[in-house]
Amino acid sequence: MAALAMPRAAAQKTLTAEQTALRTELFDFLKCEGYLPEIDEDGDIAFKAEGNKHWITVSDVDSSPFYVTIMRGAPYIENYDYNRVLHAADELNLYKTCKVEAYDGFAIITSSMYLRHASAFQDVFHKLLEVMDDLYDDFIQEYENATLCRQ
Repeated sequence: MAALAMPRAAAQKTLTAEQTALRTELFDFLKCEGYLPEIDEDGDIAFKAEGNKHWITVSDVDSSPFYVTIMRGAPYIENYDYNRVLHAADELNLYKTCKVEAYDGFAIITSSMYLRHASAFQDVFHKLLEVMDDLYDDFIQEYENATLCRQ
């Protein structure tokens, strides 16, 4: 996961006042909801939900509307086969609202949106966590049912 965060590290430390204000509103929302958010070393909001680590990023490129991404880890099963992982991710990414990004050794589930105000995120937050958890379950099922062509 550290390699994934590296490109964003510099960007997250250069947020404008408006982007920082949005990130603060999102942070405060999580705190009010009973999560224990923190700002990690790259400037992302990190928190745990149902035992899974999540991150929220606010892009330093866009201003109102702001580009916000929420992501969580998607651990592979033991003795995974990377080709099966790619197949499962490709299948799910065709029709799901969240996306699976597969890497060699780990995957992440992401959802991105443009926001003008934190309230729009607050309205969908709990449903979004549920959808991300469901996508992980679907990811494991697609992995287990993957049939690959021989090369």
